[in-house]
Order: sequence, then C-alpha cells, then structure tokens
Amino acid sequence: MAISQGKISRIIAFGSMWLILGSIWVIFWPRQVPFRPVVRYFPAPFGNAAPYKAVPPPPQGAPDFKPPPPPTTSKLPYQNPMTRMKNRISGVIQRPNGFPEDYGKKKASDGRGRGSGSLFPALAKAAGKIKEKISFETMSEDEKRRPWRYPVKVDRTQLGTEKATLLMLARNTDLYAVRESMRRLEDRFNHKFRYPWTFMNDEAFTEEFIAITTGIASGTTEYVRVPKEHWGYPSWVNQTLARQNMKQMADNNIIYGGSLSYRHMCRFFSGFFFREPVMAKYEWYWRVEPGVNFYCDQHYDPFRWLRENGKSYGFTVALHDFRETITSLWETTEKFFREFPEYVDPNNMRGFVVENTTKNGEPYIDYNTCHFWTNFEIGKVSLWTSEKYLKYFEYLDKTGNFFYERWGDAPVHSVALTHMWDKKEIHFFNDIGYEHNPFRRCPKAHEHGTAGRCLCPLDISVVDENGFSCFDQWKKIFGDNYEVDLTW
Repeated sequence: MAISQGKISRIIAFGSMWLILGSIWVIFWPRQVPFRPVVRYFPAPFGNAAPYKAVPPPPQGAPDFKPPPPPTTSKLPYQNPMTRMKNRISGVIQRPNGFPEDYGKKKASDGRGRGSGSLFPALAKAAGKIKEKISFETMSEDEKRRPWRYPVKVDRTQLGTEKATLLMLARNTDLYAVRESMRRLEDRFNHKFRYPWTFMNDEAFTEEFIAITTGIASGTTEYVRVPKEHWGYPSWVNQTLARQNMKQMADNNIIYGGSLSYRHMCRFFSGFFFREPVMAKYEWYWRVEPGVNFYCDQHYDPFRWLRENGKSYGFTVALHDFRETITSLWETTEKFFREFPEYVDPNNMRGFVVENTTKNGEPYIDYNTCHFWTNFEIGKVSLWTSEKYLKYFEYLDKTGNFFYERWGDAPVHSVALTHMWDKKEIHFFNDIGYEHNPFRRCPKAHEHGTAGRCLCPLDISVVDENGFSCFDQWKKIFGDNYEVDLTW
C-alpha cells in the first residue's frame, strides 16, 4: 500500500511538533513541583503556641488573609522566626515556593504553588548541558587530579605601547640567576606591560633554558645566537700579546683582568648587540643582567616616559671605573674628537666625565673615570646605530685595546653620550631601586612617588653616598633639577 507524499509531509510535521513539545517538557520537568494544597505559614505569638501556624486559604472570592500583628505586651522584643538562621540542612531539600524562608518575597505563581519560570534561562541551561555532552575538549583524569602538572594557555599580548624589548645576554649555566632577575622584574614591572624578552648567547640555548624562561615571561620570548664575528678576536688583534697582557693583569689582581669572555662581552655591548637582526624591529631596549634585584614597583612605562619627554637614555647608578683597565681610552677619545669635531654636541655634558689636573707640570684635562653603570640601562637603539657612534666605536676597536687593556662598554657608552648628545637627553632614574652585586641603591621614602612601593634591605648602603659614586659630579651638571617628578 503506497503512502502519498502529502501524508509523509503531515507525518513529519506532526512528529516534529510532538518532538518539540516533548523537548520543552523535558527542559521544564526538573522545575516541576508535585501538586499539593497551598498552605500559608505565619508566625505565631510567643508563648506556648507552636512556632509556625498553618492557616487554610481564604474561601473563593474572599479577600486575602492578613497575618495578625505582632504582640505588644511581650517583654521580649519581637523576632520574626522567618529571618532566623537556617539550619545545616537548609538549602539541601527542595521546597516549593511559599515556604516560610520565602515568605515576603515576591514571586510569580501559576496558582498551584510553583513559579512559572523563564524560558530563556531554561533554554540556556539545557544548551549548556548539551554542549558538555558533545564537547570535543576532553581532559584526562590525571589533568583533573593534578592540573598544576600541565601547561596552560597564557595571553602574551603586549600591553605596553612602545616598540621595546627587555634584553639579556646570558649563558645556559646562568639559568638560576636569570630566573631571579626575570621573576623580580616581572613582578615589579613587566606583568603590567608584557614587553617581550630577547635573550642572546654565543652558544645555542638549551631546551631547559628556553622552557623555564618562557614560563616566567609574561610577554613573548626570542632566543638569538651571537655570530662568531661578534664574539671573538678581530683579525687585527695580536692574540699572543693579548694573552700576555691578560696574564699580567690577572697577576696584578685587576678585576676581570684575566678573563677573555669578559672582554668579548664588553666589546659585544660596545659595538654589536644593536646590529643583531632581531633588534631592527625595536626602538628601545632595557638591558637586564642575570642575578640583579629591583626594589620598587614600577607603576609607569619608562620607555613611554623617555619618549614623551624627549629623552634617549636612562640610568640609575653612576660609578668610577678602574683606571688600570682603561689607561689609554681617554687619549684615544680626545684624538677622535680632534679629528671629528662636528660630532661634539654644543650642549653636551662633558663636565660629568672630566677633571682639571696636571700632566708633566702642565695643565691637563683628564678623564675622571665616571660612567653610567650599563648593567642597567634603558636606551634608544638608534643611539648606537647612528653614524657618529659607529665611527667612534670603529676608531676604538682598531686599537685592539678591548683585548690589550680591558675597555668596558660602560665607559665607552658614557664618554660617547656625554660628548655627542645633548645633556637633556640623558635621564637619571632616581625612583628605581636596583642592586647588582656589590652595589645597590634605593630611593629614600620621602622622595617623590616612592612611599609604600619600595622594599629595601634595612642595612642597605646606598651607593650614591660612598666615595666610589659619581652622584656628586652628576649634581654639578644638573644642580637641584636633576630629579624629575614621576608620581603620575
């Protein structure tokens, strides 16, 4: 017996209708309450009466019954038992609407003691249950039991507005000290801005180093292997003479006098870190050393502040250098500026690094060895990629004295900055508490913007107050206006 197409359509239509009605019934079924006569509960007066009194519903057409007023002759203050503290089982047993705990609350009723409910929350709840059933995101029992063992997705979107990176030169063996510096700077500053980290090493980074540093960083991370031409002897250096000089300096107990890797590091930061291709996408960098400490919360973005205030370089500690390591640096620098006087800025801060003395009985302007401590520096990459600085570095490098002596990147950067740039472009971050063994400094509690946001050791010896500091020379240049109010 054939079934016509019209009958099939009607069967499908009626079947769909009953399916929809059945689904709605299933959705609302948990909200149903068995039918029972409505019983209103009202408080009874104090005394021997029961705590609750059942009152039958009013007859059809009669006005709604009102509870009796509270007693006025009782010596005890009237207490509504409806507001008493619920017992332990309260909230566990499902009660129909209208139970004493619900008395006085306005609820919709369908006339049988149950709320009519809302269609949309019920549908949303049902949709959520269906989503749980068909979800493809599964979690193993071990993940549920020990979620800390499994990586989670981290939002590493940069929040800072500048093209900047936190730069660290480190070896794989420095991992613990790297973790210390990263954790402290992330807690004090970068978790609010999520600037990326850039790590450089003359060797390949290990998987452990990459995994741990990536886990600490709030922003993205990038790992760069320094090429051999940026970390080694240049062709014009006599390596035999260099080794002899290193041995002699080590015998004289000159700090890092016998270290070849330290010389490679100083030459790299003096003339090559900014040439790495990764730095081309950044306008600013913040140099961070392994094992350093930061004492103060950094509420503002220093990159943005420097840019908005026309600054190009920022430091937090200024020290004297060891003269035995830079015996010919000043003479070489003076010779360079005599050959290229156009590179000297007319509003320079040369007075920060020179002193008047005598040499062979004649007046002489000498280098006082003051420098910005470059293990902390925030600066523009364009400072070092400029034509004038590149010529200055190449002039120094051709002497070979990064190896024959032990020229550091700190005096090289400082002498260049104090001669070739306007002194207004250099900023002293007086509000930043910082430690690099063996020196540390912390802002005083009364200074602008520091109260309550710094935690410094009780026995701290501030480097600005000892004879090794160049803070007095800095104040001679800037007077009392060296400090900028950074309370914003």
